Amino acid sequence: MSKFSSSACVGLSSGITVGGNATYSMAGTTGISAFNVGTSYSSGPLFASVSTASKLSQVNIDLMYKVNGDLSLASSTTHSAAKTCDVLAVGGAYKASFGTIKAKVAGDGVVSACCMTTAAPGVSVTASASASPSDLSTFKYGLGFTI
Repeated sequence: MSKFSSSACVGLSSGITVGGNATYSMAGTTGISAFNVGTSYSSGPLFASVSTASKLSQVNIDLMYKVNGDLSLASSTTHSAAKTCDVLAVGGAYKASFGTIKAKVAGDGVVSACCMTTAAPGVSVTASASASPSDLSTFKYGLGFTI
């Protein structure tokens, strides 16, 4: 066995969850080769999480807010010494009468959207598209069926 990994997580009644992980390398004199911690909070329409990556050198922040039963908004960012704030994505989901529409803008500017609906009992259809507004030649689309 060259390494040993462990993780732990505890949920509290107040809507807070705290956890962490560590990897101990037994090859050579490496010792602890990876470790990170994270926490999340959930209360009513709000969910927030903060976690670390790369031995605590990066912090990831994710937020989700349910505006109402039909609309949810979310964002994901990373923060480090090299880049104070890197927006990974901002998006939302809307439950319309004909299906669910999801859209997001990624940190690189690519806009993506999809519409998911149930065509018949047990048959779902998803139509999707994405493009960079600065270069419409990157336009991609797709259509999927699940039976």
